[in-house]
Amino acid sequence: MSARLLRILASFDLSRPVRKPAELMAELGVSRASIYRDLKALEEAGLLERVADRGYALGPLIVELDRQIRLADPLLQASGSLLRKLAVDTGGVVLLCRVHGDKVLCIHQEAPAEPVSQVSYERGRAMPLYRGATSKVILAHLPRVELERLWRRDRAAIVEAGFPANFSGFLAELEPLREAKACVTHSEVDPGMAGLAVALLDGTRVLGSLSVVIPVAKLPAGRRNAVLSKVFSAASSIESALENERLRARSKR
Repeated sequence: MSARLLRILASFDLSRPVRKPAELMAELGVSRASIYRDLKALEEAGLLERVADRGYALGPLIVELDRQIRLADPLLQASGSLLRKLAVDTGGVVLLCRVHGDKVLCIHQEAPAEPVSQVSYERGRAMPLYRGATSKVILAHLPRVELERLWRRDRAAIVEAGFPANFSGFLAELEPLREAKACVTHSEVDPGMAGLAVALLDGTRVLGSLSVVIPVAKLPAGRRNAVLSKVFSAASSIESALENERLRARSKR
């Protein structure tokens, strides 16, 4: 698939669920013939569908692929019933997230038996790297060269999120999170909610994070470490399952 086709797909979001050919022509700087050729190719593949005279929306193949991910995603398979158990044991909303470019993408949310306040992180919603335990623990494990790139591009957003105004200070604030492999925050994403997150690693490469989001009022100081310990235990089991599956795959070669 060409880069331009990918840019067309990436242009759809909740604020622009339907795109018109003329809009895409202007954004991409291509001819009418080119944009209609691209739209036809995406429509034939099932990635887009025509919406009467309004334009184009995402197509049915997206739904089909989402089902495939739900059933076959290695990270979800490695998690198994651990996410449900963690939600029951902690009474919080459990989030399984992975790195998605410069964002964090929630691939599964598991709610506890007793409802809690709605959590911003939900399946399929990409979130920024700079706020909340779920994202920050991933940010702390990115390679230095990647952190340098993000600093050059997003310095204003990083500082606005509460990090120091210089790069050395930014690194210094991330280092304890990297060493602990965990992060705890209060009300950084959703008011009144605490996030307790642990990084999910493949060797030294960060895959994503496992976190529990719970009302601050239900997290007295004495309970924080107990909840975080449960998150660590579940994260360790997920990493072990991924490693075992990798070893099995190698033995079959």
